[in-house]
Amino acid sequence: MDPKVLWATLAANFTLANLILKGAYVLCIALVFEFIAWWAGRRIEKMTAPLITADAEREHNWRIRRRTILRQSPKIISRTLCYTIAAILIFDVFGVPVLPLSLAIGAVIALFGAALLPILRDIMQGYALLADDALAVGDVVEIDNHQGTVEKFTLRGVWLRDSAGRAHLLSNRHVSNLVVHQRRVDTSRNKPAAEFDAPAPAAPPRPPAPNRPPARPAK
Repeated sequence: MDPKVLWATLAANFTLANLILKGAYVLCIALVFEFIAWWAGRRIEKMTAPLITADAEREHNWRIRRRTILRQSPKIISRTLCYTIAAILIFDVFGVPVLPLSLAIGAVIALFGAALLPILRDIMQGYALLADDALAVGDVVEIDNHQGTVEKFTLRGVWLRDSAGRAHLLSNRHVSNLVVHQRRVDTSRNKPAAEFDAPAPAAPPRPPAPNRPPARPAK
């Protein structure tokens, strides 16, 4: 589109009456899509709730990290999608041609999506591994003939340390044959209740005070 035509269209729309009316439209669009984003977040919370309890035996820090990723990652995607659609509609309110803008945004997304396809596959596979609680930091595993202890696990990949001290970095998209030899659990949760609930030892009884002779009356 010719920049001069675009500038003339924008100038014609920026009058006081139009600004007030368009401001009301923008406010309505923002409220509607904010409500949609909130509703989507609530649905994501309910959908991920059955996955949250799968790590009950894991260590506290890992449980917090895993649950945060499982909840927040879909929320970020849904909010980004909602805000992108809302921004396109707001541009349409101010007279900006939506079709060329939508095509441009779609082309950029397709271009970056094709270039970042391996990374997206890593992220999707990493999220699936987290959802299944397949492995965690400290687990002794074997992945495609690479055996060792998991030192780091993110949505991008897994870091293994073998018995010889060598580090193996594996992309999540290559994690296909996974064998867990030993899972790392929170050992403090397995201690008998007596270690936590045993009453404190009672203090020894104080010896009785010695009997003093009565005071003699003064002469």
